[in-house]
Amino acid sequence: MLVVASVVVALAAGIPLAYVAGRTRVLDTLGHWHPIWLLVCLGAEALAYVGYVFALRETARVNGGPRLSYGHAFKVVAAGFGAFFAASASGGFEIDYLAFRHAGASRRQAVARVLGLSTLEYVVLAPVAMVAALVLYFGEAFQRPALTLPWLAVVPGFALALWCSSPKRAHWFLDEPHHRRLRRGIAHAVAGLTILRGLLTQPFRHGLAFVGVALYWFSDLACLWAALQMFGAHLGLLKLLVAYATGYVISRRGLPAGGVGVAEVLLTFAFVWFGVPFAPALLAVFGYRIFNLWLALIPAYVCQTTVARLRSDVPPAPLREAA
Repeated sequence: MLVVASVVVALAAGIPLAYVAGRTRVLDTLGHWHPIWLLVCLGAEALAYVGYVFALRETARVNGGPRLSYGHAFKVVAAGFGAFFAASASGGFEIDYLAFRHAGASRRQAVARVLGLSTLEYVVLAPVAMVAALVLYFGEAFQRPALTLPWLAVVPGFALALWCSSPKRAHWFLDEPHHRRLRRGIAHAVAGLTILRGLLTQPFRHGLAFVGVALYWFSDLACLWAALQMFGAHLGLLKLLVAYATGYVISRRGLPAGGVGVAEVLLTFAFVWFGVPFAPALLAVFGYRIFNLWLALIPAYVCQTTVARLRSDVPPAPLREAA
């Protein structure tokens, strides 16, 4: 039922966009696609799984946490990428929480690791996107400050994260009173930042976490680039990076059903804002989502017994409170 509903949502998002782009232009662009790029999309998304497996394992074991085998970590990642098997308010991150709990982490440790993993994604992506945006604005005279200058918020964001997670003051926030939801949420967030700080301060032991996330983002971006090439759309690397980061602020693991409908609209308009014609942008985004979202159902379906076992063993409610 969720798959059918998500297909309806995707069509409800795509059909009006196709009318805006012009039905004739969309059909003409679709008639001149280049199928060779399908192989690049498929290979890039397969590589993204490998990168995320590294990130998941290192986040699990940092600061004396549980160790996950590569095989089990791959099943967890595959289930999280197959968003319809993680239909909850916390998306694919709930599967990560269940895996950490099943491996022996306490409730608070598991929540902290999940939030640390989600923050790790953007610790790698956000600075790169900020640099690319600033180069566009100051170096290439790309006069669209609404698309570039907001990335400067990364600087105070990093400063605040470092301040809160410092060993000298982290304990101020880590108290988790049960009667105050806001205070409990802050405690969870700071606990996630301390996990991230543990990864940062032990680069020789946990450097694979950053390598893995970088590989994940690079591979997913390569899939999107190949989808643009498939429909004859061309975009410079810096613009592609900023458009991708702008239109895909929440990863597919962070929303139920992989953010279906939302990501398609945001990415399409992000590319249009950066100069890609509407019809190729629309088709490229939907082509990319075939590999990024819909084909991910196949490995997730194969791993569904792992998800069922995790859900039967661990109650997921605490993560929903932290989401």
